[in-house]
Amino acid sequence: MPTDPVPDADDEFADLADLARASGVTEPLRASRQVVRTTAGQEIAAIRWGDEGLEARITYLHGLGIDAHSFDQTALAVGEPAVAVDLPGHGRSGWRDDADYGATVTAPDVLAALDALAVPPGIVVGHSLGAILAARLATLAPERVTGLVLVDMSPDFAQRAVDRIARALEAEEPFTSLDQVVDRAVEARVGDDRAVLLREARHTTRLGADGRLVRRHHFPHLPAGRTSSVGRFADAWPDLEALDVPVLLVRGDRGYVSPKLHAQFAERLPAATIVTVSARHAVQNQAPLELAAAIRAWAEGNGLLHPIEEPSTDHTGRR
Repeated sequence: MPTDPVPDADDEFADLADLARASGVTEPLRASRQVVRTTAGQEIAAIRWGDEGLEARITYLHGLGIDAHSFDQTALAVGEPAVAVDLPGHGRSGWRDDADYGATVTAPDVLAALDALAVPPGIVVGHSLGAILAARLATLAPERVTGLVLVDMSPDFAQRAVDRIARALEAEEPFTSLDQVVDRAVEARVGDDRAVLLREARHTTRLGADGRLVRRHHFPHLPAGRTSSVGRFADAWPDLEALDVPVLLVRGDRGYVSPKLHAQFAERLPAATIVTVSARHAVQNQAPLELAAAIRAWAEGNGLLHPIEEPSTDHTGRR
């Protein structure tokens, strides 16, 4: 049996108050879980950031093998009403029978989910696979996207590496404890902050039938002999090059967008803004406040978000 508790739905957001305090956020957005079913029958889960009635200004799309909670601290720090989607096959969203999670295939379901969630046009932030998906969404529904943020992903990232990651997720064995989940992440050089990795482990695993921990995502649960697909990342270049909205790339200095890929991205999208932060690939987990600051500055500079108003002062200088 695991040595650490795994969150139930009832306490999914139990640590957000502590996360907000650690982020210097005094009036955090409220978080709630929503699940919708598309007309095609796909169940999509999302986290709604903000009180009921507030329109989401940002959509967050996570990367391969993680879930919407990876953006929790960034969403709190940005401080704008938002939705963070569990991609098909991930988190609390439904699995596809064909195990095809490429952006071309999943984009229609995600767009349908955004319709069902009444998300208006706004900024789309995508990490890794979510970045490729974000570019596809912007092509399929350009009226929905006012600005695009790519987190540590360029379409030039080697396809063989993408496929190798998917195969590794499929081969992952159950865990005896959350500590073991963290140990494997450290060994795989996912990160080295055990507290951050423990939080991720709590959200991306659940108890299996035998009492061991298994991943929530579909990949390790495929029938014997079956493999998944995550699509061709290079196919995102036509989507990106056709965009007519501001683009921001936030890369980790030890992430997947190497200096060479950085240069190639800047050459192909010269109008894009590129910010480098100290992090590995999962920038939103390892440098969430730096990512939030980059998103906020870029969005305000492009007129996509209004600057946060400072508390007013009277003539004595008191707040």
